[in-house]
Amino acid sequence: MTEPVRPAAPDELDDVVRVFADAFATDPMITWPLPPAAPLSDVVSLFSTIVHDAYGPMGAVSVAGENEVDGAAVWLPPEQAARFEEVEAATRPKIVPLTDDGGARYAAFWDWLGGHLPSEPCWFLDILAVRETARDRGLGSALVRHGLERAHAARLPAFLETAKPGNVPMYEHLGFRVVEESDAPDGGPTLWFLRADPA
Repeated sequence: MTEPVRPAAPDELDDVVRVFADAFATDPMITWPLPPAAPLSDVVSLFSTIVHDAYGPMGAVSVAGENEVDGAAVWLPPEQAARFEEVEAATRPKIVPLTDDGGARYAAFWDWLGGHLPSEPCWFLDILAVRETARDRGLGSALVRHGLERAHAARLPAFLETAKPGNVPMYEHLGFRVVEESDAPDGGPTLWFLRADPA
């Protein structure tokens, strides 16, 4: 039986950061804006800023795992999704020092991504990760369904993006459909944008 999904407690946020950093250390969405061969410590610093300065205080982080954080997700409800660009931009001053171009690639990528969010109210799955040793237990699916159920109960769509084509079938299995496949500007990664509408 899959462990229940719950809001992340403040003392779990460091574990969330590490789960995210380990999972996204080779993800093009993270590696492309950072310098080539950026150390894992820089990825940890990036997610520490995002989690501790933005999503943790917003109460947007959910976790799964019986005795530890084995999986985590950031689901933004409509009022927070509408502020995504503002919230993301506020984290940049701490992230820019991790880049090798004054944050130019990072800003261009996230400005472009933010412009792809739906204009109508939606729930936005911004980050999803499961610890490598905890995979194949259904935690990723549970974390996705946790947000989908809230979105659909409100009769609203859910939206997400991924830079890993291998993730697309999983999301499609959970009710999402690809609405766009697009290359980020200036040689950035290809992203798949997916949407799940209420039945």
